[in-house]
Amino acid sequence: MDERGILVLIDRSSPFIEQFKHPKGKCYPFYKLTAYNNCNYWCEYCYLYLTFYMRPQSVHFVNYDKLFEEMQRFDKKSINPKFKVLNLGELADPIAVDEVTGFSKTLIDYNSNLDDTRLMLLTKGDYVENLLDADHKGKVIVSWSVNSDYIADLFEHRVPSVDTRIAAAKEVQNAGYEVRFRIDPIFKYDGWERGYEELVDKIFDNLAPKMITLGEYRPSQNLITHIRKRFPNSKLLELDRKLKMEAGKKRYDYKTRVRLYSHIIKPIRKRNRKVRIALCKETIKVWNACGLDHRGMCCNCTNIT
Repeated sequence: MDERGILVLIDRSSPFIEQFKHPKGKCYPFYKLTAYNNCNYWCEYCYLYLTFYMRPQSVHFVNYDKLFEEMQRFDKKSINPKFKVLNLGELADPIAVDEVTGFSKTLIDYNSNLDDTRLMLLTKGDYVENLLDADHKGKVIVSWSVNSDYIADLFEHRVPSVDTRIAAAKEVQNAGYEVRFRIDPIFKYDGWERGYEELVDKIFDNLAPKMITLGEYRPSQNLITHIRKRFPNSKLLELDRKLKMEAGKKRYDYKTRVRLYSHIIKPIRKRNRKVRIALCKETIKVWNACGLDHRGMCCNCTNIT
């Protein structure tokens, strides 16, 4: 666990900005901005264990001149407005060490001078002081990854509490940012129905998100090896035997996924019928079964249409 307490500062030689293309075609081709690799939080289910198993420390790339040049070129490109967003949450949590780096304010202030590029910060963090001081000009989305209290307590170690994250989101929304939530990964457990209903109530009791994206637990085939090494008593080890392979991931079966999503959608619609609801890396069949419109090309990593 010691490697998650380390932050390495180095230059990045490969591109900062690249288009993400899901290998099985279950994700829109959004753009990612890799300012960090890995994360200092310690969630048992995290896919970054597998992604960065050769270098488990958290890394921040500090050759900002190269980054800003790439952002200038990206801003000048003719790109569908739905995808003119740079996602900083694919390979790291961009807020996890922001109290140390102060990078979010530097990045947001720079982006405010570009024409129509937006930033998307996906986080479990609660340190938002740098965001509150930044000149975002309405061009930044901040999306919080949250879960039921039971799952957060069970699997999300060294992470701010769900209540603290929601309080941070409220501050950021009050500062004029677009705020979204991502309930992901969703798990089935005894009492899951009430657990996720309570989470939805916590969100809407405090603020009004523009979008909520839902995603189930979907580990890569080899992730369980890394979980077993770091968390030998994890409940994920038992769950892994019950999942089925689909499109390169281990997943709950189709009926279970539809039941999980549909049950969570109901209290969301009860609290706010206009909020956009999306699914992460799901099939069109599942979207349709949950009564959601997949045709808008709009989920957490894209602009709302």
